[in-house]
Amino acid sequence: MRRLYLYLASVVGLVVLAVGLASLGATILMFVFNDPNAQYSRGSIAVFGAMSVVALPVWGIHFWFGQRFASRDPYERSSAIRHLYLYFVCLASSIAAMVFVSMALGNVLAPVIDGRTIDGEASAQTGWGALVFLAIWAFHFYIASVDRRSVPEERASATLRRWYMYVALLVGLLTMLGYGQQLLAQAWMVLAASVRPETTFLAESMGTALAGALMWGFHARNVATRHIADDRHSTLRAVEGFLAVTFCIVNALGGASQVLYYALARILGVDHPGGASDDILTAAAAPVSLVLVYGVAWFLLNRRLGRDAADQEGDRQAGVRRLYTNLVALISLAAWAFGAALLLGTLAAQLEAPIIGVPAPDWKDPLSLSVTLMVVGAAVWATHWRQAPWAADRQSLSRKLYVWAALLGSVLAVLGGGVTLVYTVLQQAVSTQPKLNDTSNLGFASSLAVIVVAAGIGIYHWRVLRADAAARPARPAAAPAHPVVVASSPSVNKPAPAGEVLGPHARRYTLVVTDASEDDVHQALASLPPQASYKLSPTEQAVDGH
Repeated sequence: MRRLYLYLASVVGLVVLAVGLASLGATILMFVFNDPNAQYSRGSIAVFGAMSVVALPVWGIHFWFGQRFASRDPYERSSAIRHLYLYFVCLASSIAAMVFVSMALGNVLAPVIDGRTIDGEASAQTGWGALVFLAIWAFHFYIASVDRRSVPEERASATLRRWYMYVALLVGLLTMLGYGQQLLAQAWMVLAASVRPETTFLAESMGTALAGALMWGFHARNVATRHIADDRHSTLRAVEGFLAVTFCIVNALGGASQVLYYALARILGVDHPGGASDDILTAAAAPVSLVLVYGVAWFLLNRRLGRDAADQEGDRQAGVRRLYTNLVALISLAAWAFGAALLLGTLAAQLEAPIIGVPAPDWKDPLSLSVTLMVVGAAVWATHWRQAPWAADRQSLSRKLYVWAALLGSVLAVLGGGVTLVYTVLQQAVSTQPKLNDTSNLGFASSLAVIVVAAGIGIYHWRVLRADAAARPARPAAAPAHPVVVASSPSVNKPAPAGEVLGPHARRYTLVVTDASEDDVHQALASLPPQASYKLSPTEQAVDGH
């Protein structure tokens, strides 16, 4: 309770102090630069000055007591509440500093990049805010480093440090990529246009991208040089990596889909595919920049995740990887299915239209869109889906969720397509003046296409479900009553039992398990590599002391 009081009072006092100092400096700078609105801000000086004067001793006294207790007792220095305070302040102040640095860089780069007059007052105000939050971050980051050198971080303390590090990494990375892509697209449009648009400013995007790069680069370097041995198998590192990869995949594939769609539509003679302008170079700026920026990031992040997984992937890390893999496979399958149904429906409508005597609808734009979705969806699905992976992956919960979700989606699609198909037929059957040459009858072709595609997907995944169930170790008729634990030791030189021949690279292990059924043991050993094998020999004798 003492720690909770000290650090809660410290964080409240520090927040008030930071806001007061940043706002007080910005208000004083209005008078320094003779801002016309400065005369109306005199009351603000009193408010922000009072906040700073009162909050400084409140924060300083409580934090001093926290430091005093920490210097006397290593348990105080390593407490989770203290680390929660330190890393929360580090995270909040680093994000605030990144925002102010981005605005300051945008103001400074404006005359160089955009040819605009520099706003001295705005540059000074954002620079002051950046200094305030950078000072707060640097001070607490230094205190946290001293604590780590004095008492190694373990359990909750190490987890809190990872929360700070990997959230900051993710925020910095996404900021850098998002505004880097925006900067590339804006520069592309400026170069492609004969006259530069008056509303296109590159300085803000460049400043924000640089600020994000600084935040990401510092934390990535810190992790790589000081914490990589402890963090390589952490769940938070895997979650951060797969979140970043997912974000990159969505944007890169979105850009690639748009480029392919524009190209196919232009080849087929569509004037304005997706509402795009006649200037094809300007229209391609956004999608091409998405492919370039997020495609490169996707490749590099995948390499990092591959290096982490290659060195004895942990159980929870493997769970995150499986969830990511199956989620991407499900989304890409949905994109492919939609494209296939659209393509088949478009072709069927072209065949049905002359039969029933109605004008055939436009096929060029839907064909371009459907082919794009099929190509991109199939490429992503093929790279993430494995019909028969390793046993642990095959029996994982995320794979089961994928298979059952695909089955449910296909059944619902068949249901919806069947209802629409029957409705199209019955609508004319119950009409007082049924007409074969009614354009609404073209819905029959679209509904039939949805049913065919959904049925094919459902049948395939039903077979996958049956194959996965068959690959699962069979349950024994009766589970042994004796239970567990054990000593496991390699026996390289021990002779093999009669009738059992070991390979040149084989090793035999003796494993005694109690309080578990044979099915439990099969499940526990399901993650062995495909070339490994094992043999269970139930025994009635338990191992004493284990």
